[in-house]
Amino acid sequence: MALFRLAFLILAAGFGLSMGLHVLTGQAVWRQRAMQILKWGVVVALCFFGLIILRRAAVFI
Repeated sequence: MALFRLAFLILAAGFGLSMGLHVLTGQAVWRQRAMQILKWGVVVALCFFGLIILRRAAVFI
């Protein structure tokens, strides 16, 4: 669980940094990188919640 939290925090910081650089420089490449980081953040979040659901469902099996 700590690994997912660490990964999510790193991705959130990377997203914030990339969007900040996009606002400061106006270059589209930073926005594209931020969207890629956001996509992977969603994947990590879905895996995290899926793991929680599977741990709860294991009681019923």
